[in-house]
Amino acid sequence: MVDRVGQQLGNYQLIQLLGQGSLAEVYLGGHIHIGTLAAIKVLHAQLSSEDIALFRREARVIASLIHPNIVRVLDFGIEDQTPFLVMDFAPHGTVRQRYPRGTLLPVPTAVSYTRQVADALQFAHDERVVHRDVKPENLLLGRCHEVLLSDFGIAVLMHRSHDHNPYNTAGTLRYMAPEQLQGQPCLASDQYALAIVVYEWLCGRCPFEGSSALEVAMHHLSHTPQPLRELVPTIPAPVEAR
Repeated sequence: MVDRVGQQLGNYQLIQLLGQGSLAEVYLGGHIHIGTLAAIKVLHAQLSSEDIALFRREARVIASLIHPNIVRVLDFGIEDQTPFLVMDFAPHGTVRQRYPRGTLLPVPTAVSYTRQVADALQFAHDERVVHRDVKPENLLLGRCHEVLLSDFGIAVLMHRSHDHNPYNTAGTLRYMAPEQLQGQPCLASDQYALAIVVYEWLCGRCPFEGSSALEVAMHHLSHTPQPLRELVPTIPAPVEAR
């Protein structure tokens, strides 16, 4: 990983590393003229001319999604063939950081978060945009602790490949709908992923696990989730019924 602290991308100087993953690094950036802070997502890619056109097209679509529960894209650019996005800074991190894997969320919190994410997805779906990677790591907590859905379309750009393996597709396997596993994501795929997230929030684990990617994929395709109240008997019956 290249340490970019101190570098300038667009009008922002990178101040500190906020997080990193397989697809990108996220830095806190300060605007060099007016001093405002933003999150700068630097993608791990050297783009071809074809990929640059795709990135610009995807970035424009993402920037058009203006909703209280969607992270706002303020700007984007490409420097030395490296693409970056400038986004609103969410000071309280991700839902995954707030509630590490295995944590049970209080039911009222889970209900509140679910409503906010569902509202964001409905807005995006009305614009015919499929997120493709709904998961706790892509849910940020804003200044007022509101939930902000992030990373629209980034997985698609970063996973472009000529590999026809159906399990090498954009998204995160444990949250991925069967049709997305088969390379055909649709609006319902995001709803499926959100349902997996809610299941995890309520019982501390995803419904489909396995020792390999293929095993997890086959569980999605052929298994029925274990009833929530078998795992956590204190969950109210009406919550499980929904």
